[in-house]
Amino acid sequence: MRKISVISGGSGGLGLAIAELLVKAGKSVLILGRDSEKLTRAARKLSRLASESHVSTLVCNVGNESDVKQTGKFLKDHKIVTEYLFNNAGRGLSAEFSETTSGLIEAVFEANLRGLILLTTEILKITPENEELTIVNIMSTSALHGRAKETIYCASKWGARGYTEALRTELAGTKRNIIAVYPGGMKTDFFKTSGQTRDISGFMKPEEVADKIVHAVLGTARLLVTDITISRKK
Repeated sequence: MRKISVISGGSGGLGLAIAELLVKAGKSVLILGRDSEKLTRAARKLSRLASESHVSTLVCNVGNESDVKQTGKFLKDHKIVTEYLFNNAGRGLSAEFSETTSGLIEAVFEANLRGLILLTTEILKITPENEELTIVNIMSTSALHGRAKETIYCASKWGARGYTEALRTELAGTKRNIIAVYPGGMKTDFFKTSGQTRDISGFMKPEEVADKIVHAVLGTARLLVTDITISRKK
């Protein structure tokens, strides 16, 4: 059975930067995203870097259970085993607490919490117990600290953190490794889509953050990093 690394939100930003490093390391990748055109462009870029790796794409909204099931079916039908799962898809939101609506809660939780849980569950179900699987849940430093105008966003990320820690406890002693990643602000389109108009010129480059993550994940087989916080120097 062929092994692969699955990356949600892999068509741009941090997800694509992670995919590039994995391909350069000889890993085959499956990148998931909502936009087919962005996925096609990302696949072209990755394929130019791949000498021994195989690059696949799937349109998948990880917050949609049907989409996630189709991803699982794709992997099973093609006899592919997930070696690494990078839960990277997410959505930001900057809003006063008084602006909270059920629609905003649903949209943010769908991307940041429900999607992470659904995709993780599906990959765990279809991965043979004798195969080692490393799950990398990329969250945010907002999962560690409460922030003004991020009440809904922080709630979703704290939920993801709780799920990650509980899942790690439940899977202790198995061939399932759970790594929690808490990166700070990066120079991506994330802030444009979250409603924030802050200056991000001093923020981290996604390529630098990806390097830290992939280096830790693909490190020596005798050691396992469990929690990674990545912040820019003051």
